[in-house]
Amino acid sequence: MRADRLLSLVLLLQARPDAAAPELADRLGVSVRTVLRDVESLSAAGIPVYTERGRYGGIRLLDTYRTGLANLSRAEGAGLAVGQSRLAGDLGLGDALDSAIEKIIGAGGQAVRGGLAQGRRHVIVDVDPWMRAGEPVPLLPLIHDGLLRGRLLELDYRDSDGARRPLTVAPAGLVAKAGTWYLVTAAPSLVRVSRVLACTVLPQPAALPAGFDLEAAWAGLRDRVEVRPRDLRVVVTAAPDAAAMTRRLLARHLRDDDGVSSTVRLAFAGVPHAVGSLLGLGTRVEVTDPPEVRTALRAEALAVAALYDGA
Repeated sequence: MRADRLLSLVLLLQARPDAAAPELADRLGVSVRTVLRDVESLSAAGIPVYTERGRYGGIRLLDTYRTGLANLSRAEGAGLAVGQSRLAGDLGLGDALDSAIEKIIGAGGQAVRGGLAQGRRHVIVDVDPWMRAGEPVPLLPLIHDGLLRGRLLELDYRDSDGARRPLTVAPAGLVAKAGTWYLVTAAPSLVRVSRVLACTVLPQPAALPAGFDLEAAWAGLRDRVEVRPRDLRVVVTAAPDAAAMTRRLLARHLRDDDGVSSTVRLAFAGVPHAVGSLLGLGTRVEVTDPPEVRTALRAEALAVAALYDGA
C-alpha cells in the first residue's frame, strides 16, 4: 500500500509541480505529516524531490524527471471510460476521473499538460439537453455497484404515467443518452434511472443471455424508442418570439410543418407524451387541437398551481 502511495505521490507531483503538502495530503487521503515523511523516503531513494519554503513554496520534482507510468487504479480506469466529468460524478467516480487525469498528465509531462489546458480553453462538452438540467440520480452509484457485482436488482420504480411498481431486473449495462441515464436489463429493456425510487442489490446472481452484447442491445432499444408510433397529431400556436425555439426543441415531433408560421404541427405517442413535452414551454405555446390535450394540460397546470397555492 505504501509503495502505491509513493508512486501516486510522484505522479501527482509531476502533474502539479507546485503542489502544497496539505493539497497532496487531501488527494492521497493521508495526513500532512505522512506526506512529508513520504517526501523524505522518496529523496532517500534517489527521486529528485525537494521542498521550497515561503509563501509560494511547495513540494517539487525536478522538471526533467519522469516515471513513465500512470499506475491507474480500477476506479480511475472506470472514470476514464466514462470520460465526461458530470457523468463520472453521477456514478461516484468524479474524484477518480480527476486523479486519473492528473496521473496521466504527470506521466506525459509538459506536452500533455499543455494539450489538456488548451483543450479545456477551447472545447466544452455539455451533456445536458437544452431547457433541461441533468436529472438527479442519487441511486445510480448503488445500481452501478450491483451491475459490476453481477447481482439482481430489486427496484421501486415510477413509470412514465406516474404509477409505482416493483421490478426485479438483471442489470446488463448503463447508458447515458443526452444526459439521461438508462439501465439496460437482460430482457432487454430500458429502465430510466431517475425514476428509480429505491434499489436493493440482491444476493442472487444476474444471469445474462449467452453472447449478450450491450451495444447491440442498446441499438435495438434505441431504435424501438425512436421509431415508436406517434399517431396523436397536435397543433399549437406559438408566441411570435417562441416559434423558432419551439421548432428547435420539438424537432423530432414536427409533422407537416411549414417551418415559418406561428402554427406548429406536431405528433406524439399519446396524450401523456404530449403533455410532458409541452408543459415545460408554459405560456409560450397554446394547444389549439385536439381538445383532449388542452384538457389534460389544463388539469396538469391546475395541479401544479394547487401544489404552490399559498406559497
